[in-house]
Amino acid sequence: MGIQTIQFDIEDGKLNTLLTLLENLKDGMIKNLTVTHDNTPDKETIAYMKTPQFQKDKKMLQQRLADIDSGKTTCVPWNEGFDDLDTFIHNAS
Repeated sequence: MGIQTIQFDIEDGKLNTLLTLLENLKDGMIKNLTVTHDNTPDKETIAYMKTPQFQKDKKMLQQRLADIDSGKTTCVPWNEGFDDLDTFIHNAS
């Protein structure tokens, strides 16, 4: 039997509740429980952030967010986008 790893990104105010739940399960279920507070980007992300492509992508994202905020563009709900993708894949096969 292998070991599975799960990573949670939890808001600070809710961390203690999650830890309490996990501590109650720990005996025999959880082999290791570690809490980290590291928001440092990895080396690849840091390198990307120094490139002209990052600046181009950042500008495009900021423009798209501004378009959504202004009502010029609508944002597709997450599940609707995946439903459309599933339909496309199903019809393509």
